[in-house]
Amino acid sequence: MARFVGVYFQFFALCISLSSLVDSIDLANKGTTRPRLKATVAPQVSALNVTTKSPKEDSGVAIYRVINRKTDTTCILLKTDAVVEVKFKLHGIETQADSFIPEDAMVVGECDQEESVVMTIVWPGYSITMAFAKTPGGEVWFLKNVALTASVDIPQFHGIKTRDKTLRLYNESTLVPTPVGKSYLCEEVDINLKTDPADHPPKDVYGTLLLRMLQVQAFMYKSENFSTSFQCKNVRGFRSETTPIAVGSTLAIVALAIIAGYGAFRYFKVKNVQYNTME
Repeated sequence: MARFVGVYFQFFALCISLSSLVDSIDLANKGTTRPRLKATVAPQVSALNVTTKSPKEDSGVAIYRVINRKTDTTCILLKTDAVVEVKFKLHGIETQADSFIPEDAMVVGECDQEESVVMTIVWPGYSITMAFAKTPGGEVWFLKNVALTASVDIPQFHGIKTRDKTLRLYNESTLVPTPVGKSYLCEEVDINLKTDPADHPPKDVYGTLLLRMLQVQAFMYKSENFSTSFQCKNVRGFRSETTPIAVGSTLAIVALAIIAGYGAFRYFKVKNVQYNTME
């Protein structure tokens, strides 16, 4: 009996040790979540034009807002430290013109349509327009178009020649897909911009819109602050889910084909053996 009790306690101690080990491994694998950027409310200047200044704790980060004229509520909310880079060749040498989007830039927009909203930010010599749309099911919103215009009269462009003294660059990719009702949060998003041959642009001109410390939300409804954030790392994970599904489906089909082929082979082989035996 004493021997049985001793074995029991040894088994119990082993279970406790294994449980502690599992808990420690689980805690080690759990990463810490990055805190969401703090959203602030910008003062309303007019029904469509809004100027904002960033809070002191977020130096360089500004808030831009478009207000729906019908409901007098925020339609698009953008928080970022943004810079525009335009690269071009001057006398065969690549040159770059940079411009930070100022905190006091003028913001105009359109929120009249349920499936499409637009924000345009204007500052001296530049303007950038961002058009947002929803997927056909209305479950996801995304940035569908970015258009940058820049005046070549700005000294940084050294008087490069264009038809109307304006450079135009675009991006029409599907960007920052986010569930409706949530904001998109990312440490940095770089949007490549290209010219359109229809504008007859100078050669070798391209640009980048850098959105740092980005938080943006379109199609807002009865809210003045950002909703729950959808972080960009989740977007990468969402996109990569198609790969394991495709691989798993392919392996399942291959496995079924092998089993079916083997079954057919066995069936005809056994049938042939039985037929020869009967003869």
